[in-house]
Amino acid sequence: MKFAIAGAGVAGSYLGNMLQKRGHEVEIFEASKPENHWPVCAWGASRHMLSKFSEKAGLKFDDYIFHVGQRLKMDLPNDNVEYLDLVGLVTYNKHKWEHDLMQGVKINYGVKVTKESFPFGDYDYVLDCTGLHRTLLPRSENDFIIPAYEYLLENVRGMDEFYVIGYKGAKGYFWYFPLDNGRGYMGAGDVEKRYQGISEFFQNHPEAKVVKKIGRPIRLAPPKKMEPFYDGNIIGVGESIGCVFPMLGEGIIPTLICCDIFLEALDQSKFDFKKYRKKVLDRFNYYDDVYRIVRLKMDGKLSTVRHANLLLSMYRNMKREEKRFGFEVTLEKMTRLVNAL
Repeated sequence: MKFAIAGAGVAGSYLGNMLQKRGHEVEIFEASKPENHWPVCAWGASRHMLSKFSEKAGLKFDDYIFHVGQRLKMDLPNDNVEYLDLVGLVTYNKHKWEHDLMQGVKINYGVKVTKESFPFGDYDYVLDCTGLHRTLLPRSENDFIIPAYEYLLENVRGMDEFYVIGYKGAKGYFWYFPLDNGRGYMGAGDVEKRYQGISEFFQNHPEAKVVKKIGRPIRLAPPKKMEPFYDGNIIGVGESIGCVFPMLGEGIIPTLICCDIFLEALDQSKFDFKKYRKKVLDRFNYYDDVYRIVRLKMDGKLSTVRHANLLLSMYRNMKREEKRFGFEVTLEKMTRLVNAL
């Protein structure tokens, strides 16, 4: 079959690799030019999960690792501090990883795929892997995004571990993720656009040099809020259909899981749309509970008594997937975190 993929991020690069391995004809279209194509986000994810996906794609993930985390410090409102023991949370060379995935795959840079001008009839299927933009699919009336900024820094001193500031009311958070040789990603997403922690970071680290500054909102709406997943021969995969963990705004691993679900729904002659929709909704079903917790907390309406079932659902599912997150998941700490925000 013949596939066009819009977007050369996590979903586009991984699916381009996997589909070509299966013998399909694949062509990727990326809106940015090669010199401007840069994978956004803090480049942090689970070593356990990325090793599995890399192996499927023919890569050795250990070759891309920058930093293996040991402990994450989280500053919370009212001077509360929590520490999470990390179990495989790493930062990695996401730029090189995606580039290597696309080796041998035809890619057209500087081409923005639009519904008005793209020759959809020339392909069996066109995959919307445009992430936040959701360029080809109809807009969702239930989408929810928060504004965010991030900075790629170098010459950072005294910051050699993961660090997060959680905002009151779960309105967002500040992060610092170490890379290598004094480099790191720093940024914040904030519903109220205050971005606590960014100016303080620069005041405390005047030696830090900004290499890149990126303004990019973060989608928190889960798949249940992001239908339709397909339109004609257009199929959304990954963040474009809400495969982002709502509590953290983390989309690398959910996107790759969604890619594998897509591949499961595809045989050599056709794509099973209904199977794909059902599997996505089933796999990410508890993300809707997490999303409800976040929105209730933002609105000041979350009660640990009235919403105990939602909180237990989040804990049980996160505990079951502890290696997928890359940090320890305990009921005691989760309760303290939720109450402190």
